[in-house]
Amino acid sequence: MTSEIAQAAGGTVDALFRRAFRVFAARTAVASEDAHWTYARLGERSRRLANGLAALGFRRGDRLAVLCETRPEYVECYAALASLGVTLVALNVRLHPDELRYCLEKARPTGLVVSGPLAPIAAQLRPALNVVRHWFALDGADGFESYESLLARSTDDERPVVAEPEDIHNILFTSGTTGRPKGAMVSQRAAAVRGLRLAQWFRLSESDGFVGWLPLFHCGGDESLYATLLTGGTYATLRKADTETMFRMISRDRLTWTLLLPGVITNFLNHPKRADYDLTSFRLAGGYANMMPHVVEELCRQCRCEFFDAFGQTEVSYVLAHVFVKPGETPTLRKWPTPLLDVRIVDDALNEQPVGVPGECVVRGPSVMSGYLDDDAANAEVFRGGWLHTGDVLVRHEDGSLTYVDRRKYLIKTGGENVYPAEVEAVLAGHPSVQEVCAFGVPDPHWGETIKVVVVKRPGCEVTPAELVALCRAELASFKRPRYVQFVRAEDLPRSTTGKLQRHELARLALSDDQKV
Repeated sequence: MTSEIAQAAGGTVDALFRRAFRVFAARTAVASEDAHWTYARLGERSRRLANGLAALGFRRGDRLAVLCETRPEYVECYAALASLGVTLVALNVRLHPDELRYCLEKARPTGLVVSGPLAPIAAQLRPALNVVRHWFALDGADGFESYESLLARSTDDERPVVAEPEDIHNILFTSGTTGRPKGAMVSQRAAAVRGLRLAQWFRLSESDGFVGWLPLFHCGGDESLYATLLTGGTYATLRKADTETMFRMISRDRLTWTLLLPGVITNFLNHPKRADYDLTSFRLAGGYANMMPHVVEELCRQCRCEFFDAFGQTEVSYVLAHVFVKPGETPTLRKWPTPLLDVRIVDDALNEQPVGVPGECVVRGPSVMSGYLDDDAANAEVFRGGWLHTGDVLVRHEDGSLTYVDRRKYLIKTGGENVYPAEVEAVLAGHPSVQEVCAFGVPDPHWGETIKVVVVKRPGCEVTPAELVALCRAELASFKRPRYVQFVRAEDLPRSTTGKLQRHELARLALSDDQKV
């Protein structure tokens, strides 16, 4: 009876997919560069995949890994596995083979689906992964089972409902910048809530379409998928973040929104062929305005779109707090907590911090992950006191809005004083000649640690290190000024899959006397 009660309580992403296939059958669900699939076709293929996997013995609670670019087949994997109650282990295609092997050994999936271009990597891993019994290739590869043959020999009969709200829908591996990647387990209920929240806050409807360049192994990709299918829109899949392909698909399919993260947003704004395409349908971009406020302001003005200035993380949702920036507005960097999340700003003892005093952001709510995969120590740390500890430092204002300060782990200690890199970055990002900036700590024989900044200049603009330091002196305490300034090209910056700068990589850059200020 417990299972029946859980199903009656509802709240699964499986129910979201099934409803979409039924209600929006004739509409375009997924678009790629060379194809369009209706909701009916996506539903049929998903059911064939689910029935084929079931015939091979996949059951509720099993796991299947996917190593694939963003393409329509990835979407049907999500839908098929949700109906079976099977967990999709989403693998980052940019990981080193040793990192992929670690993730697979941790997750212990029964099967793996790989795209053709990535099949050689999977073949390299295969001898060490006896737990994986079924190896499927999307595009055909020697030694792999044919994914399309599996669908062809299966029926499209509707599967009985077996998934329950707390079943683990997918495992998303967080970046391993301070150690091995951790697998965040997201339940069916949490996935559905994340999609519903985006659909509500972004005011999505059947006429909206998402530019899906962001990988489906990232919360920005999969949450946007759920929101799109919940509202009957189109999810356009791009195998890589090629700017002109984005323009072409926005124009062709009248797409309306996407995430424009650092690295991608500047390419989108400054691409020489942007004016050659009809982008009038595009109304909304999302990302992180605090990293480059002038670029966001210019994007909204030139593209006549709104910008969704977000703050979030895989463990909670990429929408933990947000604010809309309209054309003509300068980003305030203040964000409002999302619905269905209890958000607190606390000290180390979980005491609420006063207005204006920085503290760690901790949260509770139905979109929070179910824990890290097979990691009791990490779970004890992140859920201490019954709250999920985000590791992010924020400040609450009188009106209830929040301002992001920085990650706790990025704190710089210089001469006994604490400096958050984001404090320095916010000041320098305000300079009209600065496109992007990253601050971090470097060793110093006198102070123990001091501050270095890496700066990308806006196209056609000039600024000197002395000017940047003078700006910091005018707006910050003296110990917060950079002692080293290095100018770099945007294309040389090390980034994560989502465009975030990788400080740990920048911190390895050599220090030289010519960088001293």
